[in-house]
Amino acid sequence: MIRADLIEFNKEILQKLKQAGVRLDDYKYCDLYRDYTEMSRTECNRKVIFLTLSDRYGISDRQVYNIINHMKTPV
Repeated sequence: MIRADLIEFNKEILQKLKQAGVRLDDYKYCDLYRDYTEMSRTECNRKVIFLTLSDRYGISDRQVYNIINHMKTPV
């Protein structure tokens, strides 16, 4: 299968994701967001959560904050 075939096969799904504002790389953050939701149920301090996830995923705490806000956006 070539790239064009894969895109054509998933064209409708890709169009709906684009209309919803989903970025192609958002799949990479599913685990981070799941960890955030689990931690937010037990941890009180969001800053601690962001710093923990920052360390765990090797990105800045500000980037974690931006990713969480992007993933929480209603479609």
